Amino acid sequence: MKYTNACLIFMVLIAGRTAAQTGAPSLRELADSAIRNDHILANKQLDVELTALDQEKLKNVYLPHVDLTVKDAFILSSFGVKSRDLINIPQLNIDIKTGSNRFTTSGNLLTADVGASMLLYSGGKVPQLKRALASKSSAQQIIMESDRQQIISNVITAYDQLALLKQVRKVLDESEKRLAENKRTADKAFTYGLITKYEHQKIEVAQAQLAAKIQEYEGKQELVIEQLAMYTHIDKERLRQIDASMELVAVSTEAGSITNRAELKALDAKLAASQYKINAEKTWFVPKIQAAASVGYIGLLAGRINSSRPLLTGVNSPKLRANLPNLNIIPMFNIGVGLKWDLFDGHEGSEAVKAAKIDLKKTENEKQDATEKLGLNLAKCKSDYTIAQGQIALKQAQQQTAQNALTQATKEYRTGLIKTLQLIDAENDYVAAALGVAQSIFDQRRAAFALMMATGNLTIQAIP
Repeated sequence: MKYTNACLIFMVLIAGRTAAQTGAPSLRELADSAIRNDHILANKQLDVELTALDQEKLKNVYLPHVDLTVKDAFILSSFGVKSRDLINIPQLNIDIKTGSNRFTTSGNLLTADVGASMLLYSGGKVPQLKRALASKSSAQQIIMESDRQQIISNVITAYDQLALLKQVRKVLDESEKRLAENKRTADKAFTYGLITKYEHQKIEVAQAQLAAKIQEYEGKQELVIEQLAMYTHIDKERLRQIDASMELVAVSTEAGSITNRAELKALDAKLAASQYKINAEKTWFVPKIQAAASVGYIGLLAGRINSSRPLLTGVNSPKLRANLPNLNIIPMFNIGVGLKWDLFDGHEGSEAVKAAKIDLKKTENEKQDATEKLGLNLAKCKSDYTIAQGQIALKQAQQQTAQNALTQATKEYRTGLIKTLQLIDAENDYVAAALGVAQSIFDQRRAAFALMMATGNLTIQAIP
């Protein structure tokens, strides 16, 4: 019995999860999936990871570096000796001939060395570079928020396009029903000779035009589905289940400023990084201290020495042909602390400081330019939002007027007071007015979300 209950619970959980995966995605799910699957954002995240690697490299600067070097070389050298007088060594009964002689030595030179070095003091450069990299990483992460907001805006726009197309289809379906009903009236009128064949055909032309608009709607809807699939990597079958609707978004035009924009925060972090870079470059004249130790071995093996002429006087005096004794020196050990002080580096350090100051000035100019443009953009977004808000009431009034006119025209057409062309004009006016209302709501949402972006507040949590 317990086993059966556990199976039922497991099946319910699986069914619930499957339903969640196959149902229509919410707007927040679409935005979250688009952020997770954006390739440009992924590359920027990799840039952050590269900066993190640079930070690790700086941390490792103070770690000891150990290396092993082994060399085996063949050496060959030659030197000449000139003697003006006969050199006599009576104790050995040796007479060295006058004249010149050349000696050639050869052998294998083997060296091995294990060394370790460790930076003790960088002159203050490394700590400043650490701060510069930390600020750089902060700037890279902050600017990604701007990209996320743009992704969210793109997804919401596509989502609202589906809602707009849904409203368009509703208006077209209603128009199709009215035209079908008016077509039946026109058929009767034509049978009784109350209208001309031309007037009768105008209804058919209107129906054909409406059918073309419906076909155009279906094509646009599929294109938006493709766009959302590209953004989110969500299956198209799930996307086709979206039943989107548009609600007005209320945003205050009084509150809000550009101080929360990611671009400005990122530039502030970049300014801090530039200042730390200047401080780091200014340490070029500060002494650097390093500790080092090594142990080594040197050996001369298989050495030989040859002379070009005999060394001794005599009839059968031979040339020198001798093996040298092997030489082994081990250990060769040293340990100590070294100081390096660049008293003059050919202006390299001072020029690096100047370059860092120029970068700082460029960043300051970038921030000033961004502040001015973002401020202008905020003013434009506020104006666009106010205009979009006002257009809704006007469009709704136009729709109401067009609907009243269509109702009256329908009654008069059925009683023969107006012609078919006048009825079709009234129908077209109403369709245009109804679509205008839907478009005005769409535009109001675009303006509202643009205003939220202008103040840096368009996040997944802020999506209504």
